Amino acid sequence: MSIGALTTIAAVRDERAPAKGDAGKAKQDSPRVPASMTDLLVTQVPTELVAPYTAVTAGMVGAITKVTKTNPHPDQLTSWRWIAFAILFIGTAGLTWEGKVRKAHGGAFPLLEITGALIAATGWAFALPASPVSPYLHGTAAQTATPLLIAFAAIVASSITAGALQSPRNSAPDAPQPTAAPAHVATGG
Repeated sequence: MSIGALTTIAAVRDERAPAKGDAGKAKQDSPRVPASMTDLLVTQVPTELVAPYTAVTAGMVGAITKVTKTNPHPDQLTSWRWIAFAILFIGTAGLTWEGKVRKAHGGAFPLLEITGALIAATGWAFALPASPVSPYLHGTAAQTATPLLIAFAAIVASSITAGALQSPRNSAPDAPQPTAAPAHVATGG
C-alpha cells in the first residue's frame, strides 16, 4: 500500500498489535479491528517508490537501441538499471526507518518492517521486464521464468513478514513462571 502505512504499523507495533486503520484499511476512528495478514501483505509494497522506479525503468527500456546488423549487441544500460535499483533499495530502507522514527519519536529499530518493504521492492523490481537481471537472461524461457520465480519468492517471503507484523514488537510468548512447590514437598513431609 505505502511506506506511509507501513511506518504507522511500525510505530504502533511498539505498543500493540496493528489494526486495520493503522494499515489504511479502515477509518482511524472506527472500532479497532486487528489487521489481517492480507492487509499487512499489501501494506509492505512501497508504492511511493515503485511507481517512479517503474517509470524510470520503462524509459530505460525505451532508450535501448534495437539490435541491427551493424550493432548486434547494443548497450543494455545495465549500470543504469543497477543504479536505479540501488536508489529504490536504499530509499525504501531509509524512508521506512525515518517514517517510523518520526511517528514513534524513536523506539525500536523497525527491522521487520524494513525487511518486508525491501522484499516487496526487490520482488517488484526484479519481476519487471527492465529489471537489472534482464540483460543476463538469455532465451525466452529464462526471460519468462526468472521474473515469475522471483515474484513468487517475494510473495512467499512477504507473506512470512506480514504474518509476523500482526503481533506487537517483542511479543514473545511469556515464559512459564516457576510455581511454588506444594507445602508437603517443600517441608519434606
